[in-house]
Amino acid sequence: MCRRHLSGSSLMGVLYVIRHGQASFGNEQYDQLSELGMVQARILGDFLHRCAIGFDCFYSGPKRRQTQTAFITMGQMFAQGSVPRPIVLDELSEYDAARIIKRYFEMQGLSGEAAVAKIKETLKDPSYFFGIFKKAVWMWFSGELQDNGLESRAEFRTRITRGLMRIGAQDGPNTRSAVFTSGGVIAAIMQESTGISDDAAFELAWDIRNASISVFVHRSGRLKLLSFNSVAHFEMEADPSLITYR
Repeated sequence: MCRRHLSGSSLMGVLYVIRHGQASFGNEQYDQLSELGMVQARILGDFLHRCAIGFDCFYSGPKRRQTQTAFITMGQMFAQGSVPRPIVLDELSEYDAARIIKRYFEMQGLSGEAAVAKIKETLKDPSYFFGIFKKAVWMWFSGELQDNGLESRAEFRTRITRGLMRIGAQDGPNTRSAVFTSGGVIAAIMQESTGISDDAAFELAWDIRNASISVFVHRSGRLKLLSFNSVAHFEMEADPSLITYR
């Protein structure tokens, strides 16, 4: 859903880039919001409704946790009227975490089935799993971990840039857009807008909070960061359990 917003004189658009709510770690189907993730999306939607930002466009990645966050948030924002549908862009999808962790164990000498079994075993201990997962993602990040059909980090960044270009072409000047996506994508957008190093972008990705808001302006094909990783909507609730990272 997108409408034009042409008032004002500054020819720039604003992107409110939102990470999905908490997903269902440890469940057979990870790619869906947990109960807490749904609560986070509802609180976010109430907050954005009260802010009365007046979004012109809504975008989402294709992952279920991304679209669920979009629909729940937008449902709260438009509780008194017709709820628009977000434009789903494949370019806003997260990197293939399942393929990366499976390939990591294969590189340790495990066969395909044995690698899957090892993943299930490590999932029983979240702290241990995330330590292994972070190592695997860094290997992918640095190009050490590769596989046939697995998108490289360079290809991942190119895809996201292509998505941002599509949004820029669709939005036009003075457009406010909400973009629902994932932490890896947001870290890549941060790197695109600020020029931080690969090492910094990698570490940054793990600190992006669920259902957080980062704001960027885009003008003449360039991005500029305005604010990052805000969860003011949860801080106002005075409930620390609402603030999660994974």
